[in-house]
Amino acid sequence: MPDPFISVVVPTYNRAGYIARTLASLLTQDYDAYEIIVVDDGSTDNTEEVVAGIKDDRIRYHKKDNAERGAARNYGARMAKGRYVTFFDSDDLAHNNHIQEAARAIEKFRQPEIFYLGYDVRDADGRIQWAIDALPSPVNDRLIDGNHLSCNCVFVRKDVFLELPFSENRALSGSEDYSLWLRMASRYEFRGVSVVTSTLVNHDDRSVVNIKRDTFLARMEALRADLLSDPIFQKRFGKEWNTFRAYQDIYMALHLGMAKFPKGECLAYLWSSFRHRPQVIFSYRFLAALKNILV
Repeated sequence: MPDPFISVVVPTYNRAGYIARTLASLLTQDYDAYEIIVVDDGSTDNTEEVVAGIKDDRIRYHKKDNAERGAARNYGARMAKGRYVTFFDSDDLAHNNHIQEAARAIEKFRQPEIFYLGYDVRDADGRIQWAIDALPSPVNDRLIDGNHLSCNCVFVRKDVFLELPFSENRALSGSEDYSLWLRMASRYEFRGVSVVTSTLVNHDDRSVVNIKRDTFLARMEALRADLLSDPIFQKRFGKEWNTFRAYQDIYMALHLGMAKFPKGECLAYLWSSFRHRPQVIFSYRFLAALKNILV
């Protein structure tokens, strides 16, 4: 088996209308030593039929009972043949250089435990909204103020991942990736190459406007609990906890505001962010959240 051989785990749930395009993008890579593991997390649509219609030996399809994305990603990683695993969302797109740039980074960083690549965000019509192509390397300290990474752009050495997998807590679903990046960053140097190799597609089904308030707030609470239960995270980032809380409060204010929840509740989270770290009132994110709430 060639080295580095890379396993791309694609968890999916009722994404029959998106996954064919995603898989097509993953199958047109400039690098050959990789496999694609599709983990169908209990879809009730025709996802299985769509995947079966794509005839390529690099794709392995597995269907399981629904247990959310963290469990689906862990399931796929356990079956992976590659030395490195990455987790690609089933409604996003890989550029032709995605796996090749990962292989180059593995060589450049001498078999690192974890690393990231750049990515861009586009609307459903393919127009670029912004790009994440200027993060520092290592990125460890930047992660405390928000999840700047997509699942698509992170690669983890399989032996490391099996020791530290995604949380399978359903309440954490949607933030299990951020929790893992912070726990990984507590233990390893998290280096990266900012070259853009994938696209996160901002379509209507992903819209934050559709959030359910109680589920969303429970997820934020579960994220805090998950990190507080990790003594290694506390040792590495404990002094930055107020910074984490401040930016999490801004995130909550912004998303509740975008979903048109009461302005008073949204402003209360901004006030909480100021109490945790007064300097945040000068940040772009604080001002953007305030503007979104008041307009």
